[in-house]
Amino acid sequence: MGIAAFLIVIQSIITFVHWVVWRVLDNYWPLVGHSRTVFFSIVIALSFSFLVSNILTRLFPGDVTRTAYFYAAMWLGTVHLLFLAAVVLSLISIIFDSFGGTVSSWVALVCFMTALGLNGFALWSGFQVHPKHLTVLLPNLPDYWVGKKIAFFADSHFGNIHRERTARDIAGLISNEDPSLILMGGDYFDGPPIDADLVTAPFRSITSRIPSYFVSGNHEEYGDTIGFLRSLEAAGFRVINDRRVELEGLQIVGLDFVTTRTPEATEMVMMHLMLKDDMPTIALKHVPRNIGELVGGGADLTLHGHTHEGQMWPFSLITWFVYKGFDFGLKSYGDAFVYTTSGAGSWGPPQRFGTAQEVVFFTLERKQ
Repeated sequence: MGIAAFLIVIQSIITFVHWVVWRVLDNYWPLVGHSRTVFFSIVIALSFSFLVSNILTRLFPGDVTRTAYFYAAMWLGTVHLLFLAAVVLSLISIIFDSFGGTVSSWVALVCFMTALGLNGFALWSGFQVHPKHLTVLLPNLPDYWVGKKIAFFADSHFGNIHRERTARDIAGLISNEDPSLILMGGDYFDGPPIDADLVTAPFRSITSRIPSYFVSGNHEEYGDTIGFLRSLEAAGFRVINDRRVELEGLQIVGLDFVTTRTPEATEMVMMHLMLKDDMPTIALKHVPRNIGELVGGGADLTLHGHTHEGQMWPFSLITWFVYKGFDFGLKSYGDAFVYTTSGAGSWGPPQRFGTAQEVVFFTLERKQ
């Protein structure tokens, strides 16, 4: 599907969601005449605000367009929850109708006010990054790594919404845990124009003393790719797209988003990396696909991002289906482990509903 067709489909869905919300509101609190037309026009215009503001931030980057994007993105998350309220209200109405009753406007008011209350919590949640602690067992783990901690994060999406403050929060969280290794699984940047050094500089104090590695995600391709990678490297991250590194008897391999989209390409890259069988291997790949090829190629632990765990329910059900259960959390695949993070940031709406932002800290132990 081309980018134009994709945008048309997404915009059509967004407009439909707005129409449903308008239709339910109009059913319980109807306006007449010119007022009804104006309200409908405003709702439809709002449905295009996210797309338009997204384009404007790329054509005319600056504080004005960035602010417009923030409010348009926030509204997109808000209307999503209003849509869920409208769906719940419609189901209640169907049940009442089957018994010959009607739903009062007070019930509708409760539904929509609850949605707005949840939206406030979701907006707050979208700016909270939580630590998660897990233990993984790796075969042939050298004594050096036994009991050591690894920090992993992805999908920070630094750009129009998440900026210096979020970067400082994530860097501070990692610094407090004092891991022995930092791994970043892609989509560090969102894509729109940004002074990249503003959001990479907060990491310099920790990457200067802790080995730190990065692989690209799809969003690095949506902007100044070279500038993004140069800023990360200047801040102390080593870019390991389709490369292998050894660190105190531990192999770390990075697979580039662009070059490993298919199973065949992933298998070929893993083969060309020439992994050592007697070393435990951690594989970084942005999208949780082609896991069989990663494990078959020698990976003992694969780390992924991209899915955001759906970011706002019920999209988590869609990501679970699309990525066959590997959309979030620690899972086993044969003798290996697979972890997909929900991300340290957000794309589009800044809200989080039913999911949380995280930095994951793995404690390594030797598998007997």
